[in-house]
Amino acid sequence: MRQVVLPTLLYALATGVSSAGMLPPAAAPPPDRVVLTNGSVIEADSYTETEAGIEIDLGFESLLVPQSAIVRIESSAAERLYSEAHDGTERSLDDNMGEVGEAVVLVRTPVGLGSGFVIHPEGYLITNDHVIEGSTELTVVVYRQATDGLRKDEYKHIRVVASSAMLDLALIKIEPDEPEEFVTVPLSDSNMLTQGEGVFAVGNPMGLERSLSEGIVALKSRLLGGQTYVQTTAALSPGNSGGPLFNMAGEVIGVNSLKIMAQGSEGLSFSIPVNRLKEFINDQEAYAFDTLNANSGHRYYPPPSKSTEQDEQ
Repeated sequence: MRQVVLPTLLYALATGVSSAGMLPPAAAPPPDRVVLTNGSVIEADSYTETEAGIEIDLGFESLLVPQSAIVRIESSAAERLYSEAHDGTERSLDDNMGEVGEAVVLVRTPVGLGSGFVIHPEGYLITNDHVIEGSTELTVVVYRQATDGLRKDEYKHIRVVASSAMLDLALIKIEPDEPEEFVTVPLSDSNMLTQGEGVFAVGNPMGLERSLSEGIVALKSRLLGGQTYVQTTAALSPGNSGGPLFNMAGEVIGVNSLKIMAQGSEGLSFSIPVNRLKEFINDQEAYAFDTLNANSGHRYYPPPSKSTEQDEQ
C-alpha cells in the first residue's frame, strides 16, 4: 500500500527520403468513426463534442449529430486501443454488471493484488502503476460467466506496455497462448461529469473478487498533491486500485486510485479522470516500459530456498 504525504493522510489503494530527394508528406492520421444507431458510420477527421451531440467539421459547413443517434465513437488515437461510447442510456446496477463484469479483472503481483479493466479486445488493460510497482511477474484473472456459474481464467503471460509513476497509470497486455477476444468497456468524457450524478465501482477490495460499490460524484475535479481527481462517495478499499469507476451508463469515467484513511473520515474516495487516462494511452510511447532500464521501476525475485541458503553457508 503506497502512502502519499498530503495535508490529510492519504493512502493508495493497492507506472526516408523520396527518389526526388524530397521528404514524403506525412501520412494523415486515420479519422475517428462515429457509429450511429441505424448502423451507419461517419468518418470524422475533426469534430467538437457538445451537450447536444457532436459537431463534425465538413470543411464548408458543420454537421450536428445528436447524442441520441450515436452508439459510440471509435477513436483512431493509439491505434484505437479504446472505444468511446456516447449512448448515455442509464441502466440498473444489475444490468450494468451484466454488461461490464467480464471486463473487470484482478491483477496479482508477487507482493499484492489490485484491479484493472480491459479496453481492447486483444487484451490491453488498464491498472494503477502502484499496483504493478515495476514488477514483470504478473497474473491477470478474468471472470467469465459459464453455464455452471462463474469461471476464473488465469493468464500468466502479461506484458507491461507503458507505465507512469507520476500519473499512477499502467497499460498492460494479456498474451494468451491462443488468440482470443476479450470483453471491453468504453471510456466516457470527464468533462461531461456533473456533481451529484450516480457512479459505481467494481473491483477486488481486500481480495474480495468482483465487489460492487455505489455512490455519487462529490466533486468532479479535486486537487490533491498537484494532481486532479474525481472525488466520489463510492466505497473503495485496498484492492480496488486500478479498477474502473463507471457512470450509470456503464462507461468508465475514472480509474480508482486513492482514498482518505483518517479517524472520522468516510466516503472520501478519489479516481483518476478518464480524460487523463486517454492522454496517457495516446502518449504511450513516452511512457513505454523497458525492463532493461532501471528507471522503469523494481523487479521482484522469489526468495532463496532453504537448500540455496545451506549451499551458500
